[in-house]
Amino acid sequence: MRRTLISVALTLVSIAPMPLPAQQPTPPAERYRTLELGEFTVDYRPDHVPIEGVRLVAHRVEAALGIVRTYLAQSTAYQGPPYDTPLRVVLDPERFSPYQFGSNIALPEARVLNLVNEVEDARIDLGIIHEIVHVLAASYAREDQDRFYDDGIAVYLQHRFGSTPNYPDFGEDLYVATARMAERHGGLIPLAITEETRGSAETPVPRQLAYLQEGAFTQFLIERYGLDTYFRIFHGLPLEEATGASLSQLEAEWTVLIDAAPIWD
Repeated sequence: MRRTLISVALTLVSIAPMPLPAQQPTPPAERYRTLELGEFTVDYRPDHVPIEGVRLVAHRVEAALGIVRTYLAQSTAYQGPPYDTPLRVVLDPERFSPYQFGSNIALPEARVLNLVNEVEDARIDLGIIHEIVHVLAASYAREDQDRFYDDGIAVYLQHRFGSTPNYPDFGEDLYVATARMAERHGGLIPLAITEETRGSAETPVPRQLAYLQEGAFTQFLIERYGLDTYFRIFHGLPLEEATGASLSQLEAEWTVLIDAAPIWD
């Protein structure tokens, strides 16, 4: 039987939030309340976010943990979560976009309020799946690894399992969305510099295209070689050793699929 949020023991604790390490989402210095749910907590401002909104977020986090864990567990090459600290979710009034650092996730308070008030918003899903993938499958900044694969698997699983359409594909097939955005951009970004482009883009189109390419190429690798091979690459096995093909060869094959994607309106 599927476990619902109602069956989880809830504890409300009135506290000032513990300070987060540098670079983590940092809520303002005012009193928060913490909803404790066993394996994770949700910090929120009770004067701004009603408890039903907090429970709704908690329910979605719980569901996201369940589906992402189940999906990742299919792979014998998946090495498990990189963190040994409990998941902490902060409903942050200062953030515009969801954000993950270590085992912490910040969700924009304004989006949560839109969800509670049933305001139509293309980003109403909150991107929880994407951030949960980062918590369960990758660190915030792996210094010795290209984050191409970190965001690739996060975009791909957000597309697969997100509750509503969300950035960067907004519910559209990843190949089709990539082809459409590449047309706006004037062509695909070379895969070798996709991550660099995403981090340095000063306008929305190349940044969104970079995310889409990472997700679409992840889909290509998983469908072509399987989840185990993907995670061997994710954990550092050279691409050519894992697949028998170079990046340029794989990129050429992947590009054929993107070029063939129907993008008519």
